[in-house]
Amino acid sequence: MFRLSDHQGKLFDAYGLMTPQKKAACEKSWAGPFHEKALPILFGAEPEFAELYDERMGRPNCPVALLAGLHILKEMNDLTDMEALGALEFDTRWWYAFGLEPDDARLCQKTLHNFRGAVMRHGKGSVIFRKTTDALISALGIGVTRQRLDSTHILSNFAVLNRLGLFCETMRVFLHALKKTDSGLYESVGGGILKRYSDDSRYSDARREEGRRRLAVAARDLYRLVERFKGNAAVEKLNEYGLMRRLLSEQCEISDKPEPPAEGDDDGCEPPVPVKLKIPKEVESEGQRL
Repeated sequence: MFRLSDHQGKLFDAYGLMTPQKKAACEKSWAGPFHEKALPILFGAEPEFAELYDERMGRPNCPVALLAGLHILKEMNDLTDMEALGALEFDTRWWYAFGLEPDDARLCQKTLHNFRGAVMRHGKGSVIFRKTTDALISALGIGVTRQRLDSTHILSNFAVLNRLGLFCETMRVFLHALKKTDSGLYESVGGGILKRYSDDSRYSDARREEGRRRLAVAARDLYRLVERFKGNAAVEKLNEYGLMRRLLSEQCEISDKPEPPAEGDDDGCEPPVPVKLKIPKEVESEGQRL
């Protein structure tokens, strides 16, 4: 059930419990401008998220401004979900940034994950991004008529993680369907792949330096799953299996000989497979909309 955040200040929020020295330090850090400029904008954008929740059923939602703000800070600092949630729980600056009482500065990873999934399913990401970005630019007085050439590295970060997420989600939905269809076949897949792509996995939640390495692992795992169930009529009828085959053909190419995983890769215990990723410019744009 959707409800707007309560903007009324709390009697025992982090700011009220700080010493004068800590208050001054927080105000001078990134947390000060975030609390003063960004948080009110996030509060104002909350109605955009109302359709993500049922009008009457269910518990009241976690504050949307907090969930959206966590995702912003997570990407700004190149953090995983668990690292961002740890900072929220233990870092005074994060308490101050969101105006939280220490006991309220805690969030379940599943809540963060479900919110992100709902935003993607409802196609709200781009609308919310534009609205909040425009408001932040106006509030901070940032000029956008000129752009630094080296700032485009942000796009490469998005590309790596979105591509990794595509692989992980495609295998996750297949494994979920396989488990419902035949639990015995599901268990036969093996612990490594199940650990990386089951419903409870967060393998796609990677830092930039981990993203490319995990992407190569995911490509090999995708090949293993497709080959593992090739010829199984019941499995091949699953739409989710067809999505895996399509993803393999669009994003990967089959090589002449198997190549073993690199040292330290998460699939190091698995046998080598003859597959490698296509470079991004070789992937047609239609394939990215799988």
